[in-house]
Parts: sequence; structure tokens; C-alpha cells
Amino acid sequence: MALYKSAEDVLNQVESYKSSVKKAVFSTKFRNPKQLCALVMETLKYKAVLEDVLQQTKLIQKTKGISRNIALPLLYDFLIGKGIRCGGKFKRLIKTRKSAINAAFARIKLKKKVSKTEDLVEKSNFTLPKYLRVNTLLTTMSKVMETLNKDGFTLVDCIVNEIVEKQFSSDPDIPNLLVFHARTDFHDHVLYKLGHLIFQDKSSCMPAFVLNPPPNSHVIDACAAPGNKTSHLSAIMNNTGKLFAIDRSSERIEVMKKQLKRANVKNCEVINSDFLILKPTDEKFKQVEYILVDPSCTGSGIISRQLEHTEEKDSKCSKRLESLSKFQLKVLNHALSFPNVKRVVYSTCSIHEEENELIVKLAVEQNPNFTLKKVLPKWHNRGLKSDSFNAQNCVRCDPNVDFTNGFFVALFEKNIA
Repeated sequence: MALYKSAEDVLNQVESYKSSVKKAVFSTKFRNPKQLCALVMETLKYKAVLEDVLQQTKLIQKTKGISRNIALPLLYDFLIGKGIRCGGKFKRLIKTRKSAINAAFARIKLKKKVSKTEDLVEKSNFTLPKYLRVNTLLTTMSKVMETLNKDGFTLVDCIVNEIVEKQFSSDPDIPNLLVFHARTDFHDHVLYKLGHLIFQDKSSCMPAFVLNPPPNSHVIDACAAPGNKTSHLSAIMNNTGKLFAIDRSSERIEVMKKQLKRANVKNCEVINSDFLILKPTDEKFKQVEYILVDPSCTGSGIISRQLEHTEEKDSKCSKRLESLSKFQLKVLNHALSFPNVKRVVYSTCSIHEEENELIVKLAVEQNPNFTLKKVLPKWHNRGLKSDSFNAQNCVRCDPNVDFTNGFFVALFEKNIA
């Protein structure tokens, strides 16, 4: 029963645009996050079909105490998955309505003229490759490649969408990043279990790489949890200097602490606080010269968010987008106000101009002591053109073209007097 209650919580968060699936799963503290994530993702994948079954059977209307977002994963497991994984009222509900549920599912297949369940879902035009970052705090690229070769993997030099299973490639843009076929599963591999490889999309590796803090520097990761970018920063700094990881969520802080310990991060102080209330003039931060700002956003660039956009949800998204934009500008301006900061990276996993170029435009106007620098000059996908500032200095990631999640990165550098 705990599995479906947790799935309900995750679906509620995702549908209200409060979180990505992965972040919501970790916030539930469910004992088996991998199992929970798989159930939610598969439920979202077949959501339209499951909604149709709900409507035909009137399952919710005829049952007290069962919400829509509990019923959907229950229906997925009964009709498509591994069967109902609990007892009690949830199992009784499905059992007593079994005939009506099966009949509704059969009618849907007949209407769509399919015999296989998987054919109920339209195939994506693309799949993202699997990116794993070599954690240089624990190992080296050469040692990882040696282990992969022993395990039957072959290093190839080809574009990412041509990699097949048991092949891998070294990413041409981000150091220490390996690319594998989308179906490659490393969760049980020794390199992942030891923390030598970290699952991290290429786009998510860009902010730390662009900020590029040198060894022995002082750095702030302003909205740090769950910690992948933080551990990447630590690796770039060779575990030297001082890294402040800030996040206002106590639950996400606990997840991050575990992630950083597993990655062997030793130069980091984790601070459970809202970045906006930190005083730039605080003695603790007087040597901070580099800040990474990756604030909360709509997550509209993340491929795994398979949400349906009804008018009601679009309206909610519009209001949330306006609220987030105001927050994002506040966080970026606050970072730029630290007296000794030299470089600030701003990034989001959003495709919306309101969270990207428009935020950068306002920050440029409001902070004349900073210049927007050109990021990753060889990257072809640039910011959306603007007459008021050089948005081409920013980069965007497009899943269809770049084979990453949708992303945006901008770099501010303080003018030298």
C-alpha cells in the first residue's frame, strides 16, 4: 500500500509542476526509489489509456477513499505491470471491478486496432543516450575504460545516436563524460555502486564545466540539491578550496549529503538555507569568487516529464511560470551582488524564454558591472535572438538535435576596473 500512496504523492507533485519525477520520488523517502520511479514513469507513459479505463468504469466515483492518482498506478500494475503489489482495500477494489476493468481495456485495444499493449503508446521520434560522468574524486578515465573493456564494452568514435549496446563513446564537449546506448543499465554495475560513475545528463554537466572554478577557490552552489552539479564542481576543484552547497529543502539536503559522501566530496559545507537570505557581506563568503545558480524552474526541458497539457494545467503552468521567473531573477541578482564574485553561471532545465533569455536580459540591464560572456563557442545551438542584448552568447540544448534534455546556460563575468 505504501508504494501506491508514494506514487500518488509523486504524481501530485509532478502534475502541479512542483517537481520532476526524480526529485519527487526522493522527497517521499520510499524505501525503494528505483521501484517507485519505474512505476510512476510507466503510469505516465500509459496515462491516456489508464484515464480512459477510469472514465469507462467510473472506478473513482463508485469507491470512497480512492483518488485518481492512486487508481492510475493500480490500474497500470493490474493491466500492464507486475500485478497489484499490496493487499487490503486497494487490492479488493481492483478484484471486485476486475471484469469491468478488463472489458474497458479490451475495448480500447479494439478501438485503436492494436493487439500488443505496447502499441497503445506512440513511439518517440528519439531516445536520449545514457550519460555517465567519471567521478575523478575516486578514479580516473583510464581506469574506468579499462574496467569497461574487461566487461565487454567497446570504445567507439561516432555520433551519439549511432551508438549501439555494449559500445560507449567519450563526449567531445565535456571532459570525463561517457556516452552509452539508451538501454544500457548501470545500476547494478560495480563502477556505479562504488561511485566511480555518476548518472548525469550532458546538459546538466554544462554549468559546472562553464563556471570552471580553479583549485583552492571559494565557490557557492546556490540551489544545490540533489548534488550532481555540486560533486562535479568539487571534481573540477580537485577537492580543494571551499565549496558551499546551499538548499532550502531539509529533505533534499539529506539526499544531497548522501550523494556527496558517496562521491567522496570533502571540500564542501552543506547549508540548509534559502540562498536569498544569505548576506553577501558575511565573513564566511568574503572569498567567494564563483557562484552557480541553477534555481527551481518548470523543468519543461526534461524529456521524462510526460504530462498532458489540458487548458486547466496550462493555466496553472502560466501562473507558476510567472512566479518562477520573478524568483529566478531575484536569485541571479543576489548572486551577482556578492562583493568578490568574478563569475556567475545561470542555468535551467527549461525551454521557456521567460526563464532563460528574458531573465538574462533583465540581469544584464540591472548589473552593468557584469558582462555576458560567450559560452561554449563551438556549440551550435545558441540563445534565442534578441535586439536588446547578445543572447547568442548563451547556449541552449535541444533534445531533437543535441540528444540531451532541454537546457539553458549563461555566464556572467565581472568587468575589470
